[in-house]
Amino acid sequence: MIFDIVLKIYNRYYLCVHCLGRMFSLLGSYTTNQERGNSLLLSLTMENHKKFLSNNTEQQNIALSNLKILAEKANYVPAQEVLKNEGIEFSLLKSNQLCYLCQNIFSKINEYGEKAIQILDGIEFKNFLVGSSPDSQIINREDDLKAQLEILEAESFKSHFNREVGKFLSIKLNKPPEFSTPDVSLIYFFNYDSSDIKLKLKSLFVQGRYNKFIRGIPQTHWLCKNCMGKGCTLCDFSGKQYLTSVEELISPEFVAESKATDSKFHGAGREDIDVKMLGEGRPFVLELRNPKVRTLDLIKLESNVNKITKKKVKIRDLRFSNKREVIYMKSEASKTKKVYRALVVPEIRITKKIFEEKIKKLKLTFENKKINQRTPIRVSHRRADLVRKKIIHNIGGKYVNSNLFEFIIETQGGTYIKELINGDSGRTSPSFSEVFEVPLVCRELDVIEIIY
Repeated sequence: MIFDIVLKIYNRYYLCVHCLGRMFSLLGSYTTNQERGNSLLLSLTMENHKKFLSNNTEQQNIALSNLKILAEKANYVPAQEVLKNEGIEFSLLKSNQLCYLCQNIFSKINEYGEKAIQILDGIEFKNFLVGSSPDSQIINREDDLKAQLEILEAESFKSHFNREVGKFLSIKLNKPPEFSTPDVSLIYFFNYDSSDIKLKLKSLFVQGRYNKFIRGIPQTHWLCKNCMGKGCTLCDFSGKQYLTSVEELISPEFVAESKATDSKFHGAGREDIDVKMLGEGRPFVLELRNPKVRTLDLIKLESNVNKITKKKVKIRDLRFSNKREVIYMKSEASKTKKVYRALVVPEIRITKKIFEEKIKKLKLTFENKKINQRTPIRVSHRRADLVRKKIIHNIGGKYVNSNLFEFIIETQGGTYIKELINGDSGRTSPSFSEVFEVPLVCRELDVIEIIY
């Protein structure tokens, strides 16, 4: 049955041994498609040679016809030698005959591999993966042939190509393939006449904590609202709403050292622009995209960044991380506890005695209880209008003077502290203002601890 299909193939088309073997790749194991293709042609030649030597005239005629197909249309040398030895004439294919399916792409695997090696020059990586995107003409031609001959055991062009180039590169580079999260992915785009390689480098992740000692800078880069980064008179043609950010103070050194194209800053939540991040700092992960260098001296980088950003931002506890930790950090943000220090001003003066009475009421009202917070007015333009339930764990208060109080507030991550204090026109309830029965305004706010 298989031999019949092979003969039908060569009666219609010329296939290289790589593609012939690939048509039956699911049959047999521990071999290559090239070996499988050669084995099929050799077995078919031997079988028909034996029949040709028999005394059965009918078998001899069939065998001779088959041997000529193998010699002439498959251009198979052992079959040609059989016919020569038997004194039978046959015609040869042109020396530049192209495989109907791959157009001899599989005879140029080394060329494809060498091209990748040139592109990889200067890039640090431990492992790699080869992928490909053949032109639709290649795929359609192969599908059509398999449909004509009802071939069901074939391996795809892509799978064969990827494996063969991968084997070549693994030997040449002395590096293993990695099928899950490779440092480098090489994607070949090709048709019968040309090819190109797209290089994708796995992001490098560095985790740490940061402190923000000044007010007035956001955690990440903000585009100008008016021009959306293009540059206009309102942003002094910087394209930015704020001159700098925590991200922009930290990332340049890492991008330069890793020779990355750019970076993305992932924070475990974020503090408002006018809020300091004190204590042990806020966890963050810096994602370095398309890094050419993966071995970084994190101690040196920490020192360099802290010198440059002195009195503004400080980083610590750096270590290498991964995407899974970014996902975990984001998903667990609402489960953290955060401790804030808030300086609060009442609309009217309040005596110390009244303050102490209200603190007791605050504790009874809030501690270890949930509050309802509707999305604050100040962020409603960029956040979904939802009502969120948040737990308030602990509250401490200090009377500074009749129009200034200090609160230490421990809450569930994601609680809007300013609105917890002022009530946000009833959108947060209960609120400190409700308990004090006086409008309260948060003058200054600092994050002093984040507890995971």
